[in-house]
Amino acid sequence: MQEKTVGGRRGFSLIEMILAIALLGFAFLAMGKLFVASSEHAKQGRHDLIALNSASEILERMHAVRFENVKGLFDGIDTRQESTIPTEARNWAVHLREHLGPTAWGTVSVLDEHDDAALPRGLVEVDIRTSWTERGRERTVRTSTYVVRMGS
Repeated sequence: MQEKTVGGRRGFSLIEMILAIALLGFAFLAMGKLFVASSEHAKQGRHDLIALNSASEILERMHAVRFENVKGLFDGIDTRQESTIPTEARNWAVHLREHLGPTAWGTVSVLDEHDDAALPRGLVEVDIRTSWTERGRERTVRTSTYVVRMGS
């Protein structure tokens, strides 16, 4: 039997072509899964950043009121219960739902020297939790910081 050649060179057989196409298909499939996973991680990172920015938003609102009013206005906020949201935090509650979805909610806890003896007078500890549902799971970002009375 004589091999067929084209222009003096031997060509690929049908089986070799099918195998090459199958290998390329598996490679593209694997790359596609990587792109999907990468996209999901980027989305999670974006949501985490939104949650942290929302915590900054509520902290800025705390800085806009007198220090003596911070605990009274912001302690015990739970955006799932309208009655706990003061006027100063209503936009924050709306922004949570707008940017993280209708399942998003946030809580604020403010501790002072009466709640924790280790805290000196003129300092309050603020704990902000932002939660939302992502891919059927609840995710939570917690931010904790202090607010200090400035001046005398």
